[in-house]
Amino acid sequence: MLNLNNVAPAEYDNTPLELIPDGTVVRGIVKLTGGDVELPEFGAGQYFKSSQSTSAKWLPIEMTIVGGPFDKRKVWHNVFVDGDKLSERGIPVAKEIGLRMLKSMVDSAFNLSSKDESPQAQQARSLNGVSDLNGMSVCFSIGVEKGTNGYADKNKIKYVLTADSKGFIGGQTMAAPAAAPMAQAPVTAAPQQPTVHEASASVTPAWAR
Repeated sequence: MLNLNNVAPAEYDNTPLELIPDGTVVRGIVKLTGGDVELPEFGAGQYFKSSQSTSAKWLPIEMTIVGGPFDKRKVWHNVFVDGDKLSERGIPVAKEIGLRMLKSMVDSAFNLSSKDESPQAQQARSLNGVSDLNGMSVCFSIGVEKGTNGYADKNKIKYVLTADSKGFIGGQTMAAPAAAPMAQAPVTAAPQQPTVHEASASVTPAWAR
């Protein structure tokens, strides 16, 4: 018999963390938190989530800040890669924006200028899939997203900085990803965060619907 009557109750500090000021530039480690949708053009693995009411699909990521006064703080963000609204080129606007962000993340991780078209830069941008982003160190600017439906304001990724961006914080030089000889195993979806950091249909940006 397991008697838990004498175990002291857990003590929690429910004091909310202050928001990181808008415009703060930091460097953080990328973690793909997982989903339930696989998009083959982005590689093997169920890394994406999807809306039940629109075409919106997104890649949920978690960034853990490294160094500085906000060391180990986390920021959650959704990189949208599909949506109903099409550009003049007939491509979902969400996909165009999402692909630009993914490219910036890789450029940032490898300390590349966004205009660098050298063979080394092109190799670095040739990924086996989005799974290669896991563990990359990326420089980004913090933004503040206004809370809705009773939820508090929260931090978000405002934009990703590359080596040619003002205020860029460089990181350790990485080796370009090697071609994978076999498909990578899908990941298990991460548990829901206690606060709403991940997108749902109600918070899907207008351009991603």
